[in-house]
Amino acid sequence: MSGETIWLFGLPCSGKTTLAKGLIGPSTVHLDGDYLRNTLNSDLGFSKEDRTENLRRAAGVAQALNEQGFDVIASFITPYRSQRELIAEKIENVSFIYINAPVEVCEERDVKGMYEQARKGEIEGFTGIDAPFEEPETEEIELEVRTATHSKENSIEQINMELDHKFDPSHIFIGRWQPLHDGHRTIIDSAADNGKDVIIAIRDTELSEKNPLTAQERRELIEDVYEDHPNVETMIIPDVDTVAIGRDVGYSVVSVPEEVAEISGTKTREEYEKSELLTGQHFED
Repeated sequence: MSGETIWLFGLPCSGKTTLAKGLIGPSTVHLDGDYLRNTLNSDLGFSKEDRTENLRRAAGVAQALNEQGFDVIASFITPYRSQRELIAEKIENVSFIYINAPVEVCEERDVKGMYEQARKGEIEGFTGIDAPFEEPETEEIELEVRTATHSKENSIEQINMELDHKFDPSHIFIGRWQPLHDGHRTIIDSAADNGKDVIIAIRDTELSEKNPLTAQERRELIEDVYEDHPNVETMIIPDVDTVAIGRDVGYSVVSVPEEVAEISGTKTREEYEKSELLTGQHFED
């Protein structure tokens, strides 16, 4: 099964690399312009010809990875239409996403000071200053994302919805999460921090002294904790009596340090309740 390439392009500091990192999944490779410039393409300069060669090589790498079954997220300025046409010829399954941000916004984000150097003439041929960026035609792109007016999370969601990406979880964690504590987080993070697609399934338990938070309140708390993890989703499920583990069907138990395994959810709740009595604050975490 072959993979596909999502090619993010736009002005320097428009948000390409930030969004690319948020789109990376378990079988995805990120090809970044800065990285390739320092490795495979370190022999190239910044003339239009060398920039085109830089992109031709990157497209060749992307196609090779696709043929091996890997998906690719590529983030390159790619300022010329002719370059984007070349990439479309080289990569069998490619979608172009235009990351659009005004040059003044890109300058504000530029922690390296490249725009300032370009305006002073210290950098020549800088895209957006003294080198052109050719705006794409509508039929050339799958989507235009405006990062000046949309958050990173909204932009990633927009890209996933447009390309109809399927969230394919490899880990499902089922629990009451009353509340979510360090023991829970260690288990979930063992998958989430390694790029696995994770679903946290929240049992819709009835309110009681033991279960003081509604399922929706717990969901909002968990989503707040994992707001920077686009590979983590939450869902509310009916309360269950049993979670069965079958033979040879891929289920596994994550091993955790002994000190983490000893963390008690009941004890955590009791400590919160004591704190609530002392402070008079509502129990929210």
